[in-house]
Amino acid sequence: MSSRVEPIVMDIHLPPGIAGPEPLDFDVRCFLVAHASGVVLIDVGPAGSQDAISTGLERVGARWHDITDVVLTHGHADHIGGLTDVIANAGRPAVWAGVEDHPAIAFNGELQALEEGGTVRDLRVLQTPGHTPGHRSLFLVQESILFTADIIGSIAGTLSRGPAPFTADPEEAERSLRRVVGLEFERVLFSHGAEVADPVRDLRGLLNAERPPSKG
Repeated sequence: MSSRVEPIVMDIHLPPGIAGPEPLDFDVRCFLVAHASGVVLIDVGPAGSQDAISTGLERVGARWHDITDVVLTHGHADHIGGLTDVIANAGRPAVWAGVEDHPAIAFNGELQALEEGGTVRDLRVLQTPGHTPGHRSLFLVQESILFTADIIGSIAGTLSRGPAPFTADPEEAERSLRRVVGLEFERVLFSHGAEVADPVRDLRGLLNAERPPSKG
């Protein structure tokens, strides 16, 4: 892992009936990205994520008030549920999200817009809708690291598209996936699942495989 990027991994359990007839266990990942004057926190995890984030900050020698920016990749609860606690601890970081997802984010403050091609510190913003209307991915150009959020994930070392029950527009999500695969990068960090050794090969292989059926 780059010394500039620290993953924070949390486990989630969904009971039967939420994502299908069977229970579902998976991880969700936030990331601390160091910059010259502090750290950016990418996503905040579900409600109750405060202790995990605090431990992550300790691992990189940072404190809550070193968080200058909170970037929310999209408006699903496993990525934004911990926002109230994060803000209570961090003070007054700038909070960013795609404008299309702003209505889904409960925040008693001003949400900054993540705009295509814009930057948050050293992170370049990529508009990658489909999983949600305001879904964003991020590119740490200097380190050649792509943060895909939920357009793609890994399960036991195998890549998979975002789960259909939680994907608003599968066709748009597929276009976003094809867009990021066309970028030049060395590493990919997923919001769900561990990093894989050869992401370019695996992503291209996934695109060449049979696509899942669209909703409806």
